Amino acid sequence: MVNIEFNNENIEKCRCPCCSVQAVSKCAYEKLDKLQKMSGNPGPDDVPGMYCVSGKTECDDFNPEGECQCPKCEVWKEYNLGEGEPAGYFCQNGKAK
Repeated sequence: MVNIEFNNENIEKCRCPCCSVQAVSKCAYEKLDKLQKMSGNPGPDDVPGMYCVSGKTECDDFNPEGECQCPKCEVWKEYNLGEGEPAGYFCQNGKAK
């Protein structure tokens, strides 16, 4: 099982905010806006990303036809997530295992 820490360093490495799957998501943009104004450490529900750690998104307005950006993500590369299950689209398929 993959053990990726949910922390600010990994959040910064995450490419999800520029992912076309969530590009038109009002929910994701609201979370991103809230995150930018937040002080302290965010939780998984506060971040529009890190789905490889937190699992499926709670947002219901994602575009599943968009191109997944996971293979461009430094977290994905560092933890060899292409070799695990699922290999991408964590926002739809759940966290990395």
